[in-house]
Amino acid sequence: MQRQSKEERQRQRALEEARKAGIVAPETDEEGKPINPHIPQFMASAPWYLNQDQPTLKHQKNWKGAGPAGGSKQAWYARGSELKGFQATKYRKGACTNCGSMSHKAKDCMERPRAKGAKFTNKNIAADEKEQQVHVEDFDAKRDRWNGFDEREWAKNAEKFEAVAALREEMRKKEALEKALDG
Repeated sequence: MQRQSKEERQRQRALEEARKAGIVAPETDEEGKPINPHIPQFMASAPWYLNQDQPTLKHQKNWKGAGPAGGSKQAWYARGSELKGFQATKYRKGACTNCGSMSHKAKDCMERPRAKGAKFTNKNIAADEKEQQVHVEDFDAKRDRWNGFDEREWAKNAEKFEAVAALREEMRKKEALEKALDG
């Protein structure tokens, strides 16, 4: 980069201030997207070894990753009923003596200890759990609380809650009407 004169630096600073104030249109990158003028210079300028002539924020994006957060959304663990494997009806040799599942032993069992285990009662045998290998390299993807979230499930629950709320309101109106008629 060549050295700038005092007037050039002042002009550049005035242009930068005008962009921040909204008087002049902000710079656009290679794709035509406007670059926020409030982004600090050390973040907006690309490293010298990238040899970028035009202003851009591409150097800030994760270019190694597959998705927007660097990880793929499809590779996530199954939840709920998808986890359950084979459901046994009798105790099997080598299974957990507490719950009857083949996927762990009694010392690793997460169920509360039974007075008489599944080995002796043959009742309430737990289903085998599917073991899943989830490899998440990205820091954010590993801690993403909403990964695997399905909005259709939430919509079903919301409809149920609304129906229950409507029934409660109906019951309250009937009770109020009966009270008014009786008293």
